[in-house]
Amino acid sequence: MRIFYEMANTLSIYVLVIASICHHSSSEKTTLSKIGLIPWNTITESVVMDMLHGLDPLTVVTVPMDTAKSPYAHIVNTYSLLESLELLALIGPYTRTVALATEALHIPYLSVTEVTSESRNYTLELSPGMGDIGLAAYDMANNFQWSKISVFYDDDRGVRLLEKLMTNHTMTVRGWRLSHDASNADIKKCLVEMRKVLVEQTVVFCSRNNTRGILDQARGLAMLSTPPYQWLFYDPGHELQDILLLHDDIALNFSVLSVLPFDVTSPRAGVGHLDYAYLTEALSLVTTAYFSITKNDVIDIVQDFREEVNGLVRQVSVNGTGHTEFNSEGKRDNLTLYVTALTGDRILTYGRWCSDVPMYGRRLQLNGSPSYGNKSRPFPLKGRTAKVVMIEERPFTMLKRDYIMRKGNDRFKGFAIDLIREVAGMLKFDYEIYLVPDGKFGSKLDSGEWNGMIGELLAGNATMSVASLSINSDREEAVDFTKPFMTRYINVLMRMPTRETSYFEFLNPLSPVVWICTLCAFVIVSIVLYSLERIGSSCRSSPANTTAAERVPPRITMREAFWFIFGSLLQGNTDSSPMTIPGRILTSAWWFFALILISSYTANLAAFLTVKKINTPIKSVTDLAQQTKIKYGTVKSSGVMGFFKNTNIEHFAKMWAQMSEIEPDSMVDNTTQGFQKVKDEDYAFFWDTTVNKYKTIIDCDLMEIGPSFDPKGFGIGVPPGATYRDELSMAILKLSDTGKLHELETKYWGERFCPDLSKSSSEETSELQIDNVAGVFFILVGGIVIAAVVCLGEYVGHALLRASKQTSSRTGKQKREGESNSFL
Repeated sequence: MRIFYEMANTLSIYVLVIASICHHSSSEKTTLSKIGLIPWNTITESVVMDMLHGLDPLTVVTVPMDTAKSPYAHIVNTYSLLESLELLALIGPYTRTVALATEALHIPYLSVTEVTSESRNYTLELSPGMGDIGLAAYDMANNFQWSKISVFYDDDRGVRLLEKLMTNHTMTVRGWRLSHDASNADIKKCLVEMRKVLVEQTVVFCSRNNTRGILDQARGLAMLSTPPYQWLFYDPGHELQDILLLHDDIALNFSVLSVLPFDVTSPRAGVGHLDYAYLTEALSLVTTAYFSITKNDVIDIVQDFREEVNGLVRQVSVNGTGHTEFNSEGKRDNLTLYVTALTGDRILTYGRWCSDVPMYGRRLQLNGSPSYGNKSRPFPLKGRTAKVVMIEERPFTMLKRDYIMRKGNDRFKGFAIDLIREVAGMLKFDYEIYLVPDGKFGSKLDSGEWNGMIGELLAGNATMSVASLSINSDREEAVDFTKPFMTRYINVLMRMPTRETSYFEFLNPLSPVVWICTLCAFVIVSIVLYSLERIGSSCRSSPANTTAAERVPPRITMREAFWFIFGSLLQGNTDSSPMTIPGRILTSAWWFFALILISSYTANLAAFLTVKKINTPIKSVTDLAQQTKIKYGTVKSSGVMGFFKNTNIEHFAKMWAQMSEIEPDSMVDNTTQGFQKVKDEDYAFFWDTTVNKYKTIIDCDLMEIGPSFDPKGFGIGVPPGATYRDELSMAILKLSDTGKLHELETKYWGERFCPDLSKSSSEETSELQIDNVAGVFFILVGGIVIAAVVCLGEYVGHALLRASKQTSSRTGKQKREGESNSFL
């Protein structure tokens, strides 16, 4: 208000002086007393008449703009109109046609907008010139030490501003020209391109509508908050003030160059601040010059009178929008611009820029610098809706069975859904989930562009990505990532080999050699038992004169011996049993043999029947590189593909050549195709351990092959320079500290109820080899040997005993025969 009060006081003094002059010399009136007005914005004839009240004989007349289509007719009509009106001076916005007419008629033309003509003998420019505005922006950029600058403009004046900034070769300046009514899509495209090249300082020289569109789109892309973004606006009359204050809920770094102090309000309702200030200055200059001339002389020649007015207007200085003076070219001289900072929580005018300064002085004079972001500011997305891009992959993002019947975020479920729900609840923002249109994670194309979720972030379509998106160097250069919420490795997912079945699977617990040895033992023991029994029976005590027919036959025949040994092996009973000691010794050894063999067979058979017999042809990842029968691949444009493409490890590089060149059809477009190929073909799928583990949990026909390699983190992706990345990282760390992340992992990667078939069954339960049961055969052989020795001993003993008895019998008989002969 102070500046307008000064203008009003100046005009009051002029009114008193003029009234006195008119009172003493009423006869000295000139015929030129009309001030022409070209209406603009909120300035009309009635506004000017109110300001000229009491300044007789000065009046105001509205100059209508000619609408002739022909440029020549337009100039002729304008000239004729101004000549007929006999104007003292003309006030209004600059047009070239009017300027040509006023130069020809020598009418002082006080323009409230920029003057573009070179002939300025009678044209004066009240508004700051683009040279001064560009120089002020140049000094501001140098003071802030900006190195990369984007300039948004929507008319030719912005080109001159851009040219001025480019004179500093230490700055990288990029211009973005918008149409006068630019669409949000066009503005967003420019901002996204600006963000791609990591430009964080912006100069805006646009109309009110375009400035609002720029700020709204930048807010949606989180490009307003400080740090790191800094913005410079040119707002001479505070037309943008309400727009700039719309975003005071976040930490800002806005600097505004203005002709009027930021807190000035117009003293007249409905009239713009700057319009009223320019009008006040123009009227002060004209009335001062007019009454200075009419006070002393009366000039009858119209042209001479205008020459005097024009000369005095250029010499008079008034206080309006600063100290108003003009140079010889009619340009504003000694210009002052105010520097105002908007930090989100306060507004501070903390400096000035002056066009004319003493030698070695500074044009830009700042009183310190405002503090940006010292106070704790709310999360940039708080209360707003974030666009979250995801990719369909189990168990991170899955469509519900009845998703067709649902809408919005309720269509989805999974680990990523639960994660973003927890983060959004903690940071208090809303979100809208959508699936990436091309179904890709994101890789850099030959053209330099990115596809997939990375492309969505760079295009500004998404505020963040929440998915199993691994962090690698290429992606980190393109976008930013939060702290990892999960670590993944790469391993191989394969179909479980088909189980081998057989009608004679009961023979598997023992090797063929053991079966053959057991059969041979059965035959040999049966024959030996019969032989022992027969020999033992013949050696039993019997009278010496017993004939062969009268001897006791053995109790076990050959048939009974085979049956007894077979029944003993199967733990059955028979009617016959060995009667001789050797036979019983042999039987005991056979029983021990049968006990161990049957027990081992029973235990091994149970294992064979309960555990699948798996013969896995691939035991490790490196086995894949050494064969060509089983195809292998991964998802195109994925982080796993990037690892194989860039690796220097020999066997992985060999596998990449196999996948990409020799068998390109082994690469799939998405994980769904990869998992289907695993189930339908002899195919090995390289993918994240997190996903592979989940697949093996829900499908027992799949298995993982290790060892795992290439550890990477899964992080939330955000556009480059996003100011909300740190808050998202802090939320992830808090979820980890409270155990919520572990709880979510347990929910989707719980206990696996399938048999653990990571090892081959031959390692878990192997068939018994001859080495495992050789001791049993040794015992059996020992029993046979002992039985044979005992049988031999019995036989020898019985033979000696019979021989002794036969000798005794023979001696007694001879003795009896001798006694009988003696008696005779």
